[in-house]
Amino acid sequence: ECDRVSSGKNLVMAKILFDNKFLHQLDSLKLVSKRARKIFFQGEKRGGKPGSGLEFIDYREYQVGDDYRYIDWHLFSRLEQLFVKLFAQEENLRVHLIIDESESMSGGDPSKIDYACQLVAALGYIALVNLDEVGSTTFSSHLGRTLPPRRGKSQVFNLFHFLEGINAQGKTSFSFCLKEFSRRQRKAGMAVVLSDLLDPQGYEKGLLSLRSRGWEVCLLHILEENEVRPIEKGEVILIDKETHQRIETIIDEVTFQRYEQELRD
Repeated sequence: ECDRVSSGKNLVMAKILFDNKFLHQLDSLKLVSKRARKIFFQGEKRGGKPGSGLEFIDYREYQVGDDYRYIDWHLFSRLEQLFVKLFAQEENLRVHLIIDESESMSGGDPSKIDYACQLVAALGYIALVNLDEVGSTTFSSHLGRTLPPRRGKSQVFNLFHFLEGINAQGKTSFSFCLKEFSRRQRKAGMAVVLSDLLDPQGYEKGLLSLRSRGWEVCLLHILEENEVRPIEKGEVILIDKETHQRIETIIDEVTFQRYEQELRD
């Protein structure tokens, strides 16, 4: 089990501030995956050894070669027919936290990248407490640094140290980077992607590339307050943080409603 990793009252980093009370709350949480269960047909030759943590789910008729230890003799006494028990067991997840560290993530106060790092630290801590494997990768115009997936309390320190090195800069190539990430990974798991999705080329193809290679995808869309509800109205000049492109436009109520609809979609 992953022990508490803080010393003193707080766990302090440049981008993260967790107190013991908050860490204690995280201890009781768990990341839930739709693919976290694996069926073990315990009556078959390929079934594993009986052990703790197995959950009975169903019966099926006995077949030649099934392990007799999984025959339900009480059921046989009533029906005079052999049935074996089927069990399910939770698998440990492999959780990979993928962080957009492009220049646009530097906006906000606190910045979007700092908020993303706090989320990654919290999610990583939850997964490691539950004995899951945790890794992380950054990207902007290309894939950045990678923390290889591991489990255990030492990985908590590795993850927090990894997050300290994140610095939002460069342009975004969301789909290109996620395609490259999925191509490099030998084993799929749960991919948690944190990004503001501010890429003119879109993001859908990148997410589809992960799903097509067996990843369960969780997307966390991170925006600053002024991006959720712009306060500027009338004639404005918009400047792209990454390309420095300038666009002169008019923000009226109709434009604002269309923008809100795009965010919801």
